[in-house]
Order: sequence, then C-alpha cells, then structure tokens
Amino acid sequence: MFGKKTGIDSEKDLAGHSQAGDRSTINVQTIPADFYGGVNPVVKFKKVEKEIALGSKPKLTDSEKKIFDQSTAAGSGSILHPANIFTSKKYAWLVGSGLFIVILAGVGGYYYWQIKQQQTKIFSPPQPKISVTTSTESVPETVVATDQPVVSPTTTLPSLAEAPIEFPSSLLGDSPDLDKDNLTDATEELFGSDPSKSDTDEDTYNDGHEVFYLYNPVGKEPKKVIDSGYIKDYGNPLLGYKIFYPATWAVGNTDETYRDVLFSSITGENIEVRVFDKQPNQTFSDWFALYAPNERYQNLVDFQTRFGEKGKSRTDNLVYYFTDNNHVYVLVYHTTDSNTVNFRSVMVMIARSFRSAGFVPLENLTPPSQEANLPDEMPSAVVSSSLK
Repeated sequence: MFGKKTGIDSEKDLAGHSQAGDRSTINVQTIPADFYGGVNPVVKFKKVEKEIALGSKPKLTDSEKKIFDQSTAAGSGSILHPANIFTSKKYAWLVGSGLFIVILAGVGGYYYWQIKQQQTKIFSPPQPKISVTTSTESVPETVVATDQPVVSPTTTLPSLAEAPIEFPSSLLGDSPDLDKDNLTDATEELFGSDPSKSDTDEDTYNDGHEVFYLYNPVGKEPKKVIDSGYIKDYGNPLLGYKIFYPATWAVGNTDETYRDVLFSSITGENIEVRVFDKQPNQTFSDWFALYAPNERYQNLVDFQTRFGEKGKSRTDNLVYYFTDNNHVYVLVYHTTDSNTVNFRSVMVMIARSFRSAGFVPLENLTPPSQEANLPDEMPSAVVSSSLK
C-alpha cells in the first residue's frame, strides 16, 4: 500500500507544486481606493519644462511652430501695422478708400481756390453808385471822384503807378482775314459778321469800315455798334471814363482803386487800361519820358476818338494815350506767346470809343454814308505804313 502512487496522485502533486511556485511571482493589480464608492479621482499632470540648448535650433511640433511664427511675425502686436493692412483685403480697401477721399478733397479744394482767384481777377465787385450830371443825350458831363488824392511834386506815387508798363512788340502780325475786310476771322465772331463776306449786310461798306466808325457791320440800316447787342459800354466807377468793349469779353479790375482794368478775350489776349496821376504843369512828353523810357516818342501820332477827344497813338495801333488835367490814360494791347494779333481792330474800336470823365462828347455820330468821302482812317492803312 505504501511506496507506489498512482498516476492520478502524481498529477495532483505536480499541479499542487506548480501552483505553489506561481504564487511567488504573480503581480496582482487592484482598483485604486479613489474609485471606490463612486468617487471621481483627481488627476494631476506633472509639468515638464522643455530645455533648449542655446545655439541650437529648437525642435518644435507643427502646432508650436505655427504659434511661434504668428507671435514673431511683423505687425503681430498691432492691427494697423502696415504688414497687416497690406495683407488684409479689408484693411487695404478701407485705407485705400480713405486716401482716395483725402486726395479727391485736396484736388477739389485746390481747383475751387483757383476758380475763386480767377473770378476775383476777372469779375469786378459791385460798382458803387456815382451821381453825375447828364445832358439830354444821357452823356455824363462831369464826374467828381472825391476820394482821389491831390498829387503834388513831392507826393509819393502809388505802388501801382510805379509798376512799369508792359508794351507789346511793334513787329506783331495779324491772324488770318479770309475776306480781307480788315476784321480778322476771330474778330468777325465778336460782331456776328460773316468771315467769308467783306460786306455782311451788303450796304456797300465793308465790315471793317463800319466797325472803325462804331457802326454795326450786320445792320443794313445805319445802326450804332453799341445797339447791336455784341458790344457793351463800360464806365469806370471811380475815374469816370467810358469805353466800348465786346460783350463776350471778361472785365476785371486788379485793385480797389480801379486804376488798372483788364478786358480779356477767350484766347488769353487782353486790353489793359491804366490810369496814372499827372502832376501839375507836367507835359505829356515829360510824363512819357518818365513812364515809357524804352518807347520812342517819334513813333506816336496824333489821334482822335469817334467822339472828338484827342490823344496819341502808336503807329501799330496797339498803344493809345489820353490826358486830362489830372490823369494820363494808357490803353495797351497784350498778346499771348504768339507772334500774331487776333483783335487789332477791336483795340482800335475801344480807343475810338474812349471818353474821359470831363470830356463832353459829340451829340450824334455821322452816318457812314456821309463819311465815305473822309480820309481813309482804316487800321490797315496805318499798320501797313508803319511796317514799311
């Protein structure tokens, strides 16, 4: 009975031995106490600082690299930084719109200022009312300007009078005259006459002849040019002189004393009327030597207006002089950079219509029919003789 074990007993002993040996090496994991009783555990993460060796390029993850690039990019600290403005369509549009408005306002303001300056030069301010004594023909006999200074030999001349007179060249030619009626094609437009017909109204007097005698070149019956609607009569509000001028021209005084008035055409050419004080006992030749030292007195000829007032004219009909007891009136034609004159006959008309304040003009103009036998005073005759 002893000493021999059955196979079954041997297998039991081996199993028991094996189980006894396994208990010494088995790791048993149990549930942490924080989970018992349904308690949520507090999970704490350990902070780990990443150390980067100086002089070496850090190894960053993609997300870290993106954040690093954004924080170190130009303009990261300001929305209005140029880098953000020019890379953002929204900000670029806003800034561009603002600059456009500023530039537009600046340009508009500049041109508005230029227009106001031009209007100040061209258009004269409202003219004050002057009491005058008129004859039955409504022509002023005398006009007294009470604010005019009395100039004595020791009186200092105004600064405007001290400015030199700008005289035109005596070698200027005329612009085209298609019909050869002594009115250039540009002048024909001012009087409404036909530049292709020398006698627009077919009254046997050419257009230039009628304008020279201050008659309407398009009126078949004798009609004064002042009644044609193409010409106006200007009266200086302070100095009292009067002249005819084209209705389409601009008139402007350069100072408040009305001593310098410009009658300007659309081409830029203008006729200037300047008034100078004449000292007591001063002759015109003495005044001429003082104010026109570069002009030749020998080039002046006697001249008479259509109303009978006498004066002096330069032989090319571009400069005229009139005098009274206290003043010298100078009419000067100014051209542009061109070497041609468009409105020489207009200059003659203005000079022929001049009336100083104290001058009593003739009551009536002689009709052209009665002037046919008078010496030819046409501008072309005078100009041609001066250019020989």
